[in-house]
Amino acid sequence: MHETTAMARKKLISEPLSYPDLGIIGISSQLKDYRLAYHINLTAALSLTRLDDLPVYQEKEGTLPEFPLFAYYECNRRLHFYLIGNSNHTAKLVPAYRQADYFLLTKGPFDPEHLDSLLRTIRKIEGVQLAFNVEGAKVKNLEGIMTDLELHLVGKGV
Repeated sequence: MHETTAMARKKLISEPLSYPDLGIIGISSQLKDYRLAYHINLTAALSLTRLDDLPVYQEKEGTLPEFPLFAYYECNRRLHFYLIGNSNHTAKLVPAYRQADYFLLTKGPFDPEHLDSLLRTIRKIEGVQLAFNVEGAKVKNLEGIMTDLELHLVGKGV
């Protein structure tokens, strides 16, 4: 019986989900969300499209603020791109990265060289003050954000 109890404890203590196929670029810019999406589409050959705002549960406050969301799926490379605003009037999506106004997430088999190329492209956009790689492990609420994003996209075909 002692072995079973130890096994049960091991199951209760789970490792946080990792997202090995997720790239995150933080973007500081005073551009409006739709202008930034337009410039990223133009310079990076994407087709980000505005979707309904993304509701993300904020556990500490017990609130469900909504953040601007743009998405694009590149079927040839099986890559999803999501441009998400980091703030609304009352909350930050990722408080640890206050300097970021937006996050561009890439989900799928993305080559690190392509991510670096995308980062360099975004840095050249007029109106972008800063673009930088974000380590997913340093985003405390990443699991919640990704879960809320996946639930939000169900039925939207993105």
